[in-house]
Amino acid sequence: MADEQPKIVVEVPSDRGHYSPIPIPQTNKLEEFKKGWINAIALPDNIPDLAYDLTSTIAIPALFSSLWVTLPLPVFIRLGVLAAMAVAGIMTIYLHASVPEVKDILLLRVGLIAVGVLLGL
Repeated sequence: MADEQPKIVVEVPSDRGHYSPIPIPQTNKLEEFKKGWINAIALPDNIPDLAYDLTSTIAIPALFSSLWVTLPLPVFIRLGVLAAMAVAGIMTIYLHASVPEVKDILLLRVGLIAVGVLLGL
């Protein structure tokens, strides 16, 4: 039978008069990474924040795509934006494959961004 009772930690004074440090339990970094992305991608709970979040998810890509079409941007800026979009796409594919809790919300957000881009064109 495994000992399931909580461990009692007793601090023993050292020869210098200071107490020994209590060991800090290590957390799983991968689980923290996943929880952070789940919290970042999740939709807000209250209605005003949800409306603002969904509206900005459409409006900001629409603004950028309309600027992309109408302004004469230098080639290096266009290449930089394309490189940033490629990195964002790779990260989206990685999150879709590795964090199953965010698949539905991630697809909703990508769809809203696509609608925003099409509205800006």
